[in-house]
Amino acid sequence: MTANDYLRMGEKWMSQTLRFLRRFISAPQAIGSIVPSSPALVDAMLEKIVWSRVNTVAELGGGTGVITAQINGLRSQDSRFLCFENDSDMHLDLQQKFSDVILEEDAIQLKHTLERHRIPGLDCVVSGLPLLNFSSTVRRRLLSDIHESLNPGGLFVAFQYTRQLQAFLLSTYDQIERHYVWANVPPAFVFLCRK
Repeated sequence: MTANDYLRMGEKWMSQTLRFLRRFISAPQAIGSIVPSSPALVDAMLEKIVWSRVNTVAELGGGTGVITAQINGLRSQDSRFLCFENDSDMHLDLQQKFSDVILEEDAIQLKHTLERHRIPGLDCVVSGLPLLNFSSTVRRRLLSDIHESLNPGGLFVAFQYTRQLQAFLLSTYDQIERHYVWANVPPAFVFLCRK
């Protein structure tokens, strides 16, 4: 990479960070962080997914599209990719950037959305949602819907800033791996859960 490439990457990251910070200030419960996910966190979330086996994938909480772009580049061309983003400004940005992705608003409507698109199940769900910011009722419902929507052998990959969801995940999934990513602001746990 040239110095200009690094400069462009830095400018892009700074632009995304400022946009993220503005959204965080206006809706901290919905956004959950002051900056987008770092490249190290994105890599930790996606590196163990065997993309040739993924025909259907959903991302919950597309944000500025940092993870969305990586998923879109890794998935096979004939796969179906749904991305949920509730923030209207970020949703519009995602629509402009990713014309080949099915964009939806409310991850809480996951099961209904799959029915509407005639998708019987998902091979992978990737979540950047701040799940602990949700009420316990909404959080339980969403986590239950994610598990029910996964095909046998399907993966649920999520990052969180605490281990508070670990007990639920251990009681629900057959296999779980947990990694800690220091190179993120703030550092985050990545949970890889297989149904």
